[in-house]
Amino acid sequence: MSEPANSHRLNELTWQDVSAYLEETDSPTIVVPIGSTEQHGPHLPLGVDAMQAETLSEGIAERADVLLAPTIPYGDANHHLAFPGTISLSTETTTAVLVDVYESLLGHGFENVITVNGHRVANLTAIDTATKRVSATHPDAFFGTIDPLRFGVEIHTELRDGDPEDGMHGGEFETSFMQFHYGDLVREDAFEPEGSETFSRFQSNDLVGNDDRVLSPSTGHDPEDGHLGHVGDPTKASPEKGKRLYDRLVEDAVEFIEKLDAHRSE
Repeated sequence: MSEPANSHRLNELTWQDVSAYLEETDSPTIVVPIGSTEQHGPHLPLGVDAMQAETLSEGIAERADVLLAPTIPYGDANHHLAFPGTISLSTETTTAVLVDVYESLLGHGFENVITVNGHRVANLTAIDTATKRVSATHPDAFFGTIDPLRFGVEIHTELRDGDPEDGMHGGEFETSFMQFHYGDLVREDAFEPEGSETFSRFQSNDLVGNDDRVLSPSTGHDPEDGHLGHVGDPTKASPEKGKRLYDRLVEDAVEFIEKLDAHRSE
């Protein structure tokens, strides 16, 4: 057999490479990135969420020495379809895709599936449903979901310069992340704060906060005349902030996977 490829990416390995990893690893782990293809205002590309998921996942897989599945570039983005270029899967389709991916990987012998969600919060319903569905037939498998807004509460709070109610779609943090990793795709001359109105104190644009709130679904809608699509303030972004955010998320995820491996290998 030829020498295995020096890669953590599943799609760069042969089936023999993957077989060797599964045989030689006590508790084999796979990272599954999922994002979205949707508008992020006039200053960021449509692929922000998929790029975030893939970049974070690659850093995590390399440092934790686990394997990385190809990125799923589509998600539940119905609420952005009014803007050209957005591609949305229904919640049901997103769930079905994830179920099939999980079933395939577990069938080969992976025991731990870590889903990294670049489509902050919006894909969580589908991910949660899919993991529960597959857990019913694979009770010994471990599923974990890493979503920056649920996993990185401390670092987001620490780095934030804007008002928590500015919003977080194409704003301070996603723009910072893109400036650090994909600076050539960021149009800084188009930076402009953009908001989203609420009508009650039980609504909030602070997706990191845990204040009392009424939950309502993200649904398709026509934007108000002149609305640029993003919600937040990209003028408060910086590559340095993007680096600190990336480093912390990867560091904490690697710590979790290492603890998981030790626990599952006992």
